[in-house]
Amino acid sequence: MTADTEEHQLRRLLHTGTGSNTITLRGGAADLDKKELEPVNSLASAGRVNLPLQHCLAAERGGLADRRALLLVLSGCLKIDCKQSRTAVYSALPEVIQSSEEYFEFIFYHRKVFSKRPHGMGAGMRRFISKWYLSQDPYDLALEVTRVRSRHKWSHADLIKLARVRTKDPAVSAVLMAVVRGLGAAQQEFRDKPEAQPILEYMTCVKEINSCNEPEAAIRLIDKHSFDIDCLPTHLLNHAKVWEHALSRLPVRGVLSHLRTMSKRGFLSSDTSPVLMKVLQSIRDPLALAASKLQPADILTVIAQTEACWEHPPTPAHRTKTQSPAYVKIPSPHHSLVTGLHKMLVSSLSHVPKVPCSVLVCVDCRPTIVKGCWGLWSLKAVKAMSLNILALMKGGADVTLTTIGEDKLMQQLQLNTTDTVDSLASRLEKVKGGVIDPALLMSWAREGSKKADLVICMTDSHSEVEREELWTELELYRNTVCHVKFIYCALSSRSLFPSVANKSDPFMIDICGFGPDSTRIIQAFAKDCF
Repeated sequence: MTADTEEHQLRRLLHTGTGSNTITLRGGAADLDKKELEPVNSLASAGRVNLPLQHCLAAERGGLADRRALLLVLSGCLKIDCKQSRTAVYSALPEVIQSSEEYFEFIFYHRKVFSKRPHGMGAGMRRFISKWYLSQDPYDLALEVTRVRSRHKWSHADLIKLARVRTKDPAVSAVLMAVVRGLGAAQQEFRDKPEAQPILEYMTCVKEINSCNEPEAAIRLIDKHSFDIDCLPTHLLNHAKVWEHALSRLPVRGVLSHLRTMSKRGFLSSDTSPVLMKVLQSIRDPLALAASKLQPADILTVIAQTEACWEHPPTPAHRTKTQSPAYVKIPSPHHSLVTGLHKMLVSSLSHVPKVPCSVLVCVDCRPTIVKGCWGLWSLKAVKAMSLNILALMKGGADVTLTTIGEDKLMQQLQLNTTDTVDSLASRLEKVKGGVIDPALLMSWAREGSKKADLVICMTDSHSEVEREELWTELELYRNTVCHVKFIYCALSSRSLFPSVANKSDPFMIDICGFGPDSTRIIQAFAKDCF
C-alpha cells in the first residue's frame, strides 16, 4: 500500500481545505488554519522548495482547487527561505488572484502566515500590492475600490499606504488619493489635470449615491452610471424600486447571495412584486448561469436555505429565541422563486466539469436518510446523495448505483439519464434498505469483477464499520481487480470516530456533512488531483 506522504497531504489540502483524510463540509465557507501548512513546511525543510508552488499551479490549472486553500498555500510558499521560490510565487500571483474579493482573501491569509513583524511586508510583497493597483485601468480601479471597500479588517487605504503605492499616471493617482485622503483632497490636488477629471467625476457620483437619501435620486444615478446593489448604502435597500433598477446589473451569483436580504424586506413574497420579476428573469437566463460558473451543489444549498426561510437549526437556544416577542420571522418567498431555482438546478447539471471515470455507489436506504445534513440542516441527506450521484453522472462518470437490502444482500438500483434530484430522492426513500457494510460491498464488487475507479458509500449517520475487514477487502480488490479509491460519506454527521478511512492510505477519505464543495471534492479525488 502506498504511504500517505507530504505530497499527498499537500494536494489534499489544495483541493479540500485540509491535509487530513477526514473532511467536514458545511453550508458556508470557513477560514482555514495556518496549521494546515505542515506539508509545505516539511517539503521545504527537505530541500524541495519549488514543489509546493508547482502543486499550486497544477491545482489552479485543474480547475477543481479550493480557492481558500490555494491562497493559504501560496502565502505559505512566501515563507520558504529561497529567493528564487518566492520570486516565482510573486510572478504567479497576478494570474491566480482575479478579483478584489480574492485579493483581500490573500492578504488575510498572508497576515495569518506572517503573524510577527514585519508581517512579510518586504519589497516583494509591496511590489505585488503596487502592481495589483497600478496594472488596472483607471475606471476599473475606481469601480473595484468603491465596489469592495474592505474585507477581513483590511481596507484599500490600509494596503495603499502600507505598500506606498505611487504612479505618474494622473488618473490612477487621483483614484489612489481619493481612497487614502478622501475625494475632496483628490479634487483639489488634480484640479489642473484633464486626464483625471472623468475619473473624479465618476467617484463624485459614487460619493453622491453613498450619501443619497432619496430613492428617486439613487435610481437616476443607478441608471446613468450602472451602479449595482453592492455600491448602495444600507438605508436605500429598504426601497423596492431601488432593487428593481439595481438587480439587472448584478451577476446571477450576486442575485442569489441577496435573496435573504430581499425576502427579509418582503420583496419576494408577492407574485406581482417587480423585484421578484427581476430575480426570476436573472435566474432563468441560461447565458448568465453559464457565466456564473455556479455548480448544482451551490444551487441546492440556496434552495434548501430558501425553503427553510433562512431559519437557524431548531436547537433549544433558537427555539427560545423564536418565542421572544422581538423575534421577526423572514416572510416566505413566493413559490415561483423556489420553482425557478429548481429549474436552475436542472440546467446547472449541464455545467458540471467533465471527469470521465467509473464510480460504484452504495446508498444507505434506511428511513433515516430523510434526516437533515450536517452544515445544512434543512437539506435532507437523501437529496444531497441524489445531487452528488447525478452531478457525477452528468460530468461523464459511469455510475453503478447499489444498496444493501434488509436481507443483507446487495441490490442494484435503477439510475436514469432523465432523473432529477427530486425524482431520484423519491425513489431512494421507497427502497427498504439495511445498514450498509463497506466490506460486503467491496467483496461483492471483487467477486463480480466489477471494475471501478472510485467506490463511494453514502449514509446519513455514521454506523459501526468493520474497518480492518474493509481495509483488507479493499487491498484484495486492488490486487485482483484494479486500483480503486474509496470515499465514506456521512452526510448527517459532523465527524467520524473512529474514522473509516485508513490514515496511512492516501486513496481513502471520509466526508462528513454537505456543502457547495461536495461534488467538486469527489470529482477532484476521482480525477487523481489528490
